[in-house]
Amino acid sequence: MLRFKQKSSRTAFTLIELLVVIAIIAILASILFPVFARARENARRASCMSNLKQIGLGIMMYTQDYDEKLPKNAVVDGASVPFESNASYSGATHLWWHMIYPYVKNTQVFVCPSSGSTWIGDYYPKNSKSQSYASYGYNTNMSPGLSIAAIPQVAMTPFLADSTYYLMNADTYCQANSISYGLTPECTSANSRASENNDPPNALHLDTFNMLFTDGHVKSEKLNNWITANAKASTDPIWQKWDPAYQS
Repeated sequence: MLRFKQKSSRTAFTLIELLVVIAIIAILASILFPVFARARENARRASCMSNLKQIGLGIMMYTQDYDEKLPKNAVVDGASVPFESNASYSGATHLWWHMIYPYVKNTQVFVCPSSGSTWIGDYYPKNSKSQSYASYGYNTNMSPGLSIAAIPQVAMTPFLADSTYYLMNADTYCQANSISYGLTPECTSANSRASENNDPPNALHLDTFNMLFTDGHVKSEKLNNWITANAKASTDPIWQKWDPAYQS
């Protein structure tokens, strides 16, 4: 008996079918990638908040050792600065993070994971990002090293926040050298000037920044609620939130 081979009924995908599948994948990717990016940034924000919380605990321990007084923004003396091995200036400048480091013993907590920078303890940045300042700025209104008892509203007074400079306040103008670090869109040649010695907060986390308040709690804040330009502290409510001298 003769047997005939049955022809296979399987056919290949047509070009139109392949294009439809590719289009569907592209649409799904365009929907899902922003979701993944937001989830990743939310994780970085949580890590940054954890960093500030640890620094806050270090500040609280510091105040216990120094008669309830907060650390100053900087102290210049003749002692050596932790990690700083190539200082070319007279005297040693201890910035606030050098004073807090013995209580946390970790340089990584001073760097926000969204900043793209790495801090190794040095005062002077060596280049644009890889060895820049720590990621958090100190409220300049706290510079004298205030006593906790001298601050009427510790739970509402900023102490540290995401920033590109070691000093920070409500002013929208930036310290002129900060533009060379390239870490924030707020600090550009248009709003930077040599007379400034601080930067505004740096909104790294989905248009928000993390702020450590003087009582030790950390909160994510909107930039517009904490910056202002060309206003007097005596009349501007935003400036007054930063300055304990205007609190009651």
